[in-house]
Amino acid sequence: MEDFILWSNARGIDTSRVDLRVDPHTRARAVVCASTAKIKAGEVAVRVPFTACLGTTGLRCGYATCPLDDGDVGSSKQFYTPSDRLAATLAHARFEAEGGTGGGDRDGGAWRAYVVDALPQTVDSPVTTWTNAEIAEMAFARGIGNCAKAKARDAGTIKKLNEKYGDASWTKHFAWALSCVRSRAVDLERGESFLAPMLDMLNHSHGAANVKWDASDDGEAVVLRALKTIDEGEELLTQYACEPAESFLLYMGFVGGMNPYDRVELWSSLGEAADWFAETFRSEGGEVVLDKAAGRSIANELEAQQRARERASIVELSGGGGTADDAAELRLRDIQSTLMGPSVGWRTDYDEALWLMFRHFTQALMPDENADQIVMHAIKKRCEEVLLSMKTTIEEDEKLFSAEDTPPRLRAAVEYRLFKKCLLVKHLQSD
Repeated sequence: MEDFILWSNARGIDTSRVDLRVDPHTRARAVVCASTAKIKAGEVAVRVPFTACLGTTGLRCGYATCPLDDGDVGSSKQFYTPSDRLAATLAHARFEAEGGTGGGDRDGGAWRAYVVDALPQTVDSPVTTWTNAEIAEMAFARGIGNCAKAKARDAGTIKKLNEKYGDASWTKHFAWALSCVRSRAVDLERGESFLAPMLDMLNHSHGAANVKWDASDDGEAVVLRALKTIDEGEELLTQYACEPAESFLLYMGFVGGMNPYDRVELWSSLGEAADWFAETFRSEGGEVVLDKAAGRSIANELEAQQRARERASIVELSGGGGTADDAAELRLRDIQSTLMGPSVGWRTDYDEALWLMFRHFTQALMPDENADQIVMHAIKKRCEEVLLSMKTTIEEDEKLFSAEDTPPRLRAAVEYRLFKKCLLVKHLQSD
């Protein structure tokens, strides 16, 4: 990593207060506080000028040549996601750095120490490298389904790029670049993203972060600012995104321990939940008493309201004005394609739309009963059903996870499903 450190210093990246350590056996990296002095709360640990960053067209980054923009700057926004666009930029930079356009050119060659030498050659994750059998070990349908959607979408994008630009061009690096972008890019509110060398090498934590990403006081750089005093030799850790476990496993290949933002999907949609309620809460004679068509109608209305709120949020992030541009609509479709259905989380919080729907059904069918208690009973019953549908128990998963001979990919899948099962048990045991 010496070439990368020299490159970083030449680019104006201030790393004087930290050391980059690499495990000689696993090649795992860690950024730690240097032995010179402690880093106090509020102080800047690392400063990376935007000119040393790689980003999408329009950002003030040192490398922002997106080959998807044919003609007008940013013209690809309406056809490709921010991740696609940044991946194309990174793939183009690597293609140039390896001599794809003559070698040693001003842009690509100057970024070789980062895009070729410092970035991982492979991101081992379900979306990129796992087999279907390994993906199936995740056990929970939502994670497996989202993985299948992502793989299919990526395959379609790569095919389209190869047909347009040729598979011998920068597109040969696109799949690699996409995996790097998804595992380490900084996403901005208005649909842009960038890579910040050195900062993207930090490890993360769900509950022990001691630094945060921030803008520099002069607005010319992105910095790591200490959240508390960091002692000499202590590793710098930043906070994970507030996302469920599959967001990390699918694209980064790891779970990262207990995730307070994790959730378990109980049904794929409110409509499916409505059908389940009708089949589960029958009359004493076994007849279905909830009209399924009426139940579905209520579920569809609640889901329509949810989609409207999501669209309003995307419109606001894209600039407001009451209408969403093409890029915002693309982002909206991308989000909605992987939305979680009615679910439960670690904080004993329940899906609001699910609770309202089940409460409405209960009040209509059982007006003399305590509606909230019936809803709680229904959710617990569903949690139990999901647990019983699993092929392995928590105890079996714990043994697999702890065994020294368990393959790394299987261990990651077991960790994923183990925390999901523990979450379900938490709800079963709640008052």
